[in-house]
Amino acid sequence: MESKERRGRPTQAHTDPEQQPVKFTREFKDHAGNRSVWTYDLDKSPNGPISVELFYPPGFISQAEVEDKLPKTKRRYINPKTGKEVAYSRAKELGIIK
Repeated sequence: MESKERRGRPTQAHTDPEQQPVKFTREFKDHAGNRSVWTYDLDKSPNGPISVELFYPPGFISQAEVEDKLPKTKRRYINPKTGKEVAYSRAKELGIIK
């Protein structure tokens, strides 16, 4: 008699843990050309990577460099009490800048 497919989650084949790799790397690329290499070692850290390396394309400008080029009145400042960004006039009122 043939068995019918049952509802619910399909059964998973149990794999032998000795066959799974213990050390491996994964490489990710995004649309801006940034590349990241994630290194895993399941003996040291079974829940996540042990290191992540980031590689940026030539001519990459970080957000901090963009902010440095702006005049003070156009920059955004972080309010240390709330962690939110505030404009120049509010930052001056709070005493974040002089």
